[in-house]
Amino acid sequence: MKEFIEKNFVKINEERVEFYIYRKKVKNINLRVDKEKNIIISMPFKMSSERAKDFVKEKINWINKQKNQLSTLKSKKDGEIRNGNSVYILGKIYEIVIKEGKVNSIIKNEKNIEFCVRKRFVDNEKYLQKIYDNWLKEYELQIIKQIINNYQKELLDKYYIKFPEIQIRKMKSRWGCCFPFQNKVVFNLSLIKTPIECVDYVVLHELSHFKYKNHSKDFYRFIEIYMKNWKEKRKILNKEYFNI
Repeated sequence: MKEFIEKNFVKINEERVEFYIYRKKVKNINLRVDKEKNIIISMPFKMSSERAKDFVKEKINWINKQKNQLSTLKSKKDGEIRNGNSVYILGKIYEIVIKEGKVNSIIKNEKNIEFCVRKRFVDNEKYLQKIYDNWLKEYELQIIKQIINNYQKELLDKYYIKFPEIQIRKMKSRWGCCFPFQNKVVFNLSLIKTPIECVDYVVLHELSHFKYKNHSKDFYRFIEIYMKNWKEKRKILNKEYFNI
């Protein structure tokens, strides 16, 4: 039987609080607040909408706490590629500086990302974004190769894992994925915007799939051998960089 969605509301202290009901083949009523601050109720098919309203009332303090946490999360989205805007690289903010030049080049210094492009492309944001994505892809590839090299002896060699093929591409819902039978790992282009320790965690996570194909308890125990605080790194990714 398919779930279906019902939009409803309840008044709490004269305020209209809207929520969505997902009716499913479940035994209990459950509540969550999604990243867009929508209140989501999952409940059995035969349970009444009035019970959902009561449940929202009971949990309103928790709901407001979750919404407040979402409001205070830092946005890690890059600005458009134009002079004076900012981009994130390895968790740090860099200001964009665009200059005229004879050939295309991008240089990262301590504070800035300097673009050097021909005069006719200085104000072409689409073109600037394209060359920036290409540069970012190569930069991320270098960083990931360095990290994998760090795990060469203690992980790859120890478990007879070949150095994998690495691909970088834009992805909407994953930081990375592993294809063990193809000896290939794929990483989100936006991963390079996160702190280096988060990149390290995602790389280790995907390498660990060569040993354990699913997300079993053994899989996470294996990660913990190499990174005791991996939960902290995952929390940073999920909370501060989820909208990247």
